[in-house]
Amino acid sequence: MKADMPAEESVRTLALEILNTVESYVDGTVNDLDAEFLHQYRVNFRKLRSLISLLKTALPEKTAALLKVRFALIFRRTNTLRNLDVFLLDEGRYREMLPDSFNEGLSELYTLIRKQRKEEQRKVARYLSSKSYDAGIAACSKKLSFSPVYETSSAARPILNVAKKLLLNRYQKILKMSAGINAASEDSAIHELRIEFKKFRYLMELFSGFFPKKRFSDLLGKIKKVQTVLGDFNDYSTQITFLKEYIDDSRLEMSKSLSGLIAVLYQKQAGERKKVGAALEDFFTKKMSGEIDSIFG
Repeated sequence: MKADMPAEESVRTLALEILNTVESYVDGTVNDLDAEFLHQYRVNFRKLRSLISLLKTALPEKTAALLKVRFALIFRRTNTLRNLDVFLLDEGRYREMLPDSFNEGLSELYTLIRKQRKEEQRKVARYLSSKSYDAGIAACSKKLSFSPVYETSSAARPILNVAKKLLLNRYQKILKMSAGINAASEDSAIHELRIEFKKFRYLMELFSGFFPKKRFSDLLGKIKKVQTVLGDFNDYSTQITFLKEYIDDSRLEMSKSLSGLIAVLYQKQAGERKKVGAALEDFFTKKMSGEIDSIFG
């Protein structure tokens, strides 16, 4: 992209490139070559959804609305498989959290989850190989391939101007949200802040070529540090919710191990909660606000 390219043309071009990247991970996911294929499929899909959502004013209203709905429906079909993958990938770490006396129950749990994962993988593979999936992606690609119509005032503005304003607005949003985070904050509030940080980072990465490389890289590194803390906290929250669904009174040993693991995860989450406030305080400084204004202002 060039800095003076109209926003609508830029968004269409960039969205098509990301969609092609998303599709490059389909075969590996369908053939179950490695869990990383599905992970990268979802990471790039999130970037695509963020681009359409955050720069929706650069597109015709009906186009943005249609893409948002279609992409959400497609993405949702892979949620369960990814949750199962994450739990399986952490098996060694989970076993280390509990005494050996819980091994029998954990083995029973992992046998159950591996069976469920195998079934879910088949569902995802069938879906990603289906005519309905191909038709949905083709319809989105076709919409994005249309020539710009410049329906909105933002659509015709240079993409650099639109990107700068958007990045400043996103920073102000996470700054305001962070002010309401404290030790008593609900898990959902921290989760929402994590999502907004992720969107901010995605936008920065999408438009990184427009800004000073060294300063931009330093800023991105600081954002990643905060994301890591917020992500670790959210991971424990997600894992606890995930594991609670498997408690079954008819499976005594498994439920005993689950209860023990959930208790440990609660303790670890409490430790991460303390880090959240410190990470936000370190990030949101006057110096940082000045840097943001200097780069994006």
